[in-house]
Amino acid sequence: MRNLFKTLVLVFLCHVLLAQNPQIIRGPYLQSISPTSGIICWRTDVPSSSQVSYGENLSAQKQKVNLPDLVTEHRVTIHHLSPNKKYYYSIGDGKTMSKPSEARYLKTVPALGSKQQVRIWALGDFGSGSANQKAVLQSIVAFTLKKRPDAWIWLGDNAYSNGKEEEYQARVFDVYQQDFFQNTALYPAPGNHDYAGKHDPALPPYFKIFSMPVNGEVGGLPSGAASYYSVNVGQVHLVSIDTELTEPSGNQLMDGKGLQFEWLERDLKANKLPWVIVYFHKPPYSKGSHDSDNESDMKRMRENVNPLFEKYRVDVVLAGHSHVYERTHPMRGHYGVNATFDPQKHVVAKEKSSNHYVVGKDGQGVIYLVNGSGGQLGGQKAEWPMKSSVYSNNKEGGSMIFDISQHRFEAQWVSSLGDVKDHFIIEK
Repeated sequence: MRNLFKTLVLVFLCHVLLAQNPQIIRGPYLQSISPTSGIICWRTDVPSSSQVSYGENLSAQKQKVNLPDLVTEHRVTIHHLSPNKKYYYSIGDGKTMSKPSEARYLKTVPALGSKQQVRIWALGDFGSGSANQKAVLQSIVAFTLKKRPDAWIWLGDNAYSNGKEEEYQARVFDVYQQDFFQNTALYPAPGNHDYAGKHDPALPPYFKIFSMPVNGEVGGLPSGAASYYSVNVGQVHLVSIDTELTEPSGNQLMDGKGLQFEWLERDLKANKLPWVIVYFHKPPYSKGSHDSDNESDMKRMRENVNPLFEKYRVDVVLAGHSHVYERTHPMRGHYGVNATFDPQKHVVAKEKSSNHYVVGKDGQGVIYLVNGSGGQLGGQKAEWPMKSSVYSNNKEGGSMIFDISQHRFEAQWVSSLGDVKDHFIIEK
């Protein structure tokens, strides 16, 4: 009788679960958008099958992908898309589907080699739940109203204070879901708060939430490691690397050796696109809330990894960690502390006009940006602002917009008040 009772209870529970309509409790959000494919992710409260219906017409989403496995973490890849096109989509289990929405779409990137301009939004140190986080978001919503980003990159410390599931939900997904997650391709990098100080990628929720293009499916060389990867967006090669990872060998990126460092060099060497942005968390130069003269990770990054950026003519290196905005001159060979900066030795640039650079056949120095005030804000160390800095701001939060075509790279730092406080152009 006891076994019969247990069986009846299990049958009853199964019927209850099967009868319950799954509710979407996270997402949808977009990953790995190529010219011909993309991944749509979401989470449900109970296990269900996964279906995406999609099409170029909002009211005629006739194409379908259905995955029968019952899961709560849904990841559906749609293929055979056309480059640079918008596809509206709905999600669900096939029986119950979300209502079509003008805001719910996937836009493929231009075909490889296309000369079309792309827009990239870069956000750092943001998931804090602060008033500044909300103000920075609203400033970018307004700034991109008529021209949306084609890609969204994160610079680490995405969810404070320990990158927990509940912190990602409350301070990241709940904040950006309506305006960006459901229609903007996301390419994140982790920070020390996402790792909660552990340096082991098996632990943080970050690596379970996001699907990284580690097999070179969106461009670049396969990395085989979710910590670091590269993608191509129009004429731009984006490289996301991890300053927090400690490999089984004990190596970190800033040691200038190990699997990640070796992959980074191979990837930069193989790139054929005209523009390169490398982004990660801990910057090689800062005098904001962190000091690159004194902090070992930042110092070793400058000494051991910056020469690689210079060797392969990276255009912009982008980081967070320090809760300020800082932009350097285009530089080469400045591996010492702030006081050793010498513009006669270290600035390699030809200015057409103020903040408008023209790259000659011998190249240009690397522009280093700290963009760490998307939520957190403020701080300064001795010698603020840096001698190598063109513009610094630790009073207002902000984030960056890049508009990039074949021969022109335009960068704007948009403050929390909605105005452009820093702006530069590179031409090749």
